[in-house]
Amino acid sequence: MHKAIAFSLTLLSSTLFAAENSGVEGSANDPDRQAEVPSENTSPSQMSEKQKLNDCLLRSAQTADPNVTARELRGWCTNGEPEKQRSLHEDALRARLALENTSQGNPFVITPHRRNYLMPYSYWSNRKWNDPDKDDSSLDPTEVKFQLSLKAPIKENIIDDVTLWMAFTGTFYWQAYNKDESAPFREVNYEPEIFITKPVNWQIGPVDSELLALGFVHESNGQDVPVSRSWNRIFMTYVAKTGDYYWSLKPWYRLPESSKDDPLDTQGDDNPDIEKYLGHFELEVARPFGNHVLEIMVRNNLRSDNKGAGRLNYSFPLSKRFKGLVQVFSGYGDSLINYDDYENRFSLGILLTDSL
Repeated sequence: MHKAIAFSLTLLSSTLFAAENSGVEGSANDPDRQAEVPSENTSPSQMSEKQKLNDCLLRSAQTADPNVTARELRGWCTNGEPEKQRSLHEDALRARLALENTSQGNPFVITPHRRNYLMPYSYWSNRKWNDPDKDDSSLDPTEVKFQLSLKAPIKENIIDDVTLWMAFTGTFYWQAYNKDESAPFREVNYEPEIFITKPVNWQIGPVDSELLALGFVHESNGQDVPVSRSWNRIFMTYVAKTGDYYWSLKPWYRLPESSKDDPLDTQGDDNPDIEKYLGHFELEVARPFGNHVLEIMVRNNLRSDNKGAGRLNYSFPLSKRFKGLVQVFSGYGDSLINYDDYENRFSLGILLTDSL
């Protein structure tokens, strides 16, 4: 702990000394001679590249493991290698946002959105194709589940530090060990989004508000009738922190679709009762400790005929680059094709990018 404090003070002194030397050679009002350490209220979109780097260095120095070196810190802020430096997670979300901001202008970088993972072992109960042409008994109880989730900014600084994003998440369910069925991809859920975000710093009692988001999301499995599943939503996300816990509340409104006269019609609502099972909101609570993150998600329809789901994610370090992931799911809506089937799933694998 003493090493971390000493390191932070040393880094702060060196950056302030550089700023003072810059001020001697030119006017403080000269934009080319502006302070190299941004003020506390400066938004990321208003910072120069030098200020972004120094802001990232200061944040990472506050949250880094005591044994991290200055070279590793600088490599983190210039090359986007955050895992080791965020091990204490004292300011995990803001450190992630600062890191994302340093790479947004890089045309060779696409920023992670949600978790990216590969889980070679995923055991699920109540197995169903939900396809009248297929036999449920042919399904293997163990499959591979993986997720790819990326985002990129369309327009920064629309108003103040509001950013417009586009994102895509794909979740894949692969019967890789089912040789009798030629190892098919059983289900793929596609989720493109467009949304705006605004970092905030509102303090209300013990609640420290961190981020607001508003957007539109389409989710479907890309199939034709009778196995087509899809819905469109407008959502809002509010992220806050209390002590060591991060809270994310995501309510949504489903955009209505026309009803079908025949279930085999290609036009109309493929799943009119999906809200009954997938509900109207998600609440996630995350607790980072060390380089581990424990996260719980609950989803509910808030009806007397109660349906919902719960999911537990636990990530832990495997190496400097990768983390392990244990995921437990129970309820409705693990995948779109099985949205109205109650399932239990246990998965184990490798996490490529974490949420905090």
